[in-house]
Amino acid sequence: MKLKKVFKEPEDYNGVRYWNANLIEFEGNEYIVSHKAILTLVTISMCNAACKFCSNDITFTPNGKFLQHNEKLDRILKLAKLGGVKKIAFSGGEPTANPQSLYNLCKTTIPMFEKSRIHTNGFGLLKKVDTGSGNQFLLDSLIELGLSGASLSIAHHDDDINQEIMRFKGKWLGLNEDSIREIASRSSNTFSIRMSCVLTSKGIKSVEDIIAYVEWGRSLGVKKFIFRSPSWIPTEYAKETAITRYNRVNHVDIDPITDELDKRSDFKIMFSEHKTDSHVHVYKYDNEITIDIDASSEEPDPDEKIRRLVVMPNEVLYKSWIDPLSNVFSDDRAVTLFSANEELPNLTTVQV
Repeated sequence: MKLKKVFKEPEDYNGVRYWNANLIEFEGNEYIVSHKAILTLVTISMCNAACKFCSNDITFTPNGKFLQHNEKLDRILKLAKLGGVKKIAFSGGEPTANPQSLYNLCKTTIPMFEKSRIHTNGFGLLKKVDTGSGNQFLLDSLIELGLSGASLSIAHHDDDINQEIMRFKGKWLGLNEDSIREIASRSSNTFSIRMSCVLTSKGIKSVEDIIAYVEWGRSLGVKKFIFRSPSWIPTEYAKETAITRYNRVNHVDIDPITDELDKRSDFKIMFSEHKTDSHVHVYKYDNEITIDIDASSEEPDPDEKIRRLVVMPNEVLYKSWIDPLSNVFSDDRAVTLFSANEELPNLTTVQV
């Protein structure tokens, strides 16, 4: 296992031009890993909500037990580290639905990376876990491990609308204001809280809505926000579900929103990038609040460069969110084919 080459500038390799990537040799095979790649651990597919915008019900998310740091994951971590990956993320389903399992997983993985983030609706952040030296709130224990960010999924500042969109199951109906305020109080120079909202015509859909949401969050101590349209997914990789249809019908175009924000004196554009698969706009609001407005589309990778590393609950490492056949390790092919057939049986390339 070794780093063979760093593509700092555009350079041809095997007839393809690469840059901003590392060429590594791992277990006798070559891999080209983007300098921007993030390792995402989809800890579990199950969730305590049934959000109308959830991508898990649009494209493939195989079932499996809560991820553990076993030999399979250790192999993945070694490839990621050799490839130069500096960031790790934890998502689901709902990763905090089993607080102790999440802590156990994070205990050995967060310290390996420079940056780490959890994507959550907040269910288990203020539940106690056993750290081995006592009981502690899950959030506090993760911060002590080095967690650098938490992204809180909240669809609307109105509780009734939020519940209508996120559809929590059971008695817990999402983070209340006291809990958000307590979570936000953990913010520091090394740890940040961000509210994450999916734009939908049934919820947050306009500049007026965004400002109302941000002012609500700011009153609770939150200073970072992201608003995004659901990712566009090619038809062949999309499951024909109610969630898929909902997102098609209720899609919100970010261009009118960003056009209006660009004209406001209280919004200062900090960063803007338009690529074929994403539009990103980052603003500073009132010289204090950071707001991202994003839209993205998922598409198959055009070459062998690994732009993301995604570990699904079936313990397979993929290089695509949407392609159920994009397994990185060839010896995972049997599991890959089984999961693909379970999730997207009509995908014409799937053969079992």
